[in-house]
Amino acid sequence: MGLDPETLERLRRGLRLRLSPTGEFRFDDGPVTHPRVIEALRHGLDATDEGEPIVRLGEQWAYLIVEDCVLRATAVWRERDQLRLRLDDDRELPLPVKTLWEEPGHGLRCEAPSRTTGHPLSVRFTNRAQMQLAEWIEDVGGRPHLCVGDLDLEIVDHAPA
Repeated sequence: MGLDPETLERLRRGLRLRLSPTGEFRFDDGPVTHPRVIEALRHGLDATDEGEPIVRLGEQWAYLIVEDCVLRATAVWRERDQLRLRLDDDRELPLPVKTLWEEPGHGLRCEAPSRTTGHPLSVRFTNRAQMQLAEWIEDVGGRPHLCVGDLDLEIVDHAPA
């Protein structure tokens, strides 16, 4: 026998699991420290159909309080004419350039698909990843542009539509 939807929703929202701006998981104000638990939580990062951050563990899931972005970009490099991105959930993906933007006062961001559903998740670039990406950023008319191969993309200061 399953729980009624209201009770299940209360339980999912009542789990005090938090993700800090630096990517640290916290539960009831204490850090989550076990490496396999952290790995399972990172691999379970997702979003609801409405865009709310959640974490999946098998068939179960709960809401996640995210203090900044869901993921962090930890490295950027070039393979041929494509930039690649390493995320802190252990994935390597092509840099999603169409979602790249600079949040004033906070640095670069983009979106990456979740592992499970493909829902977009917010990504914050670490200082290291921003410095690596800087190799392909040029000033064009007073605005930063990402220039790789045939790509010349203005980096805007707001989330792309």
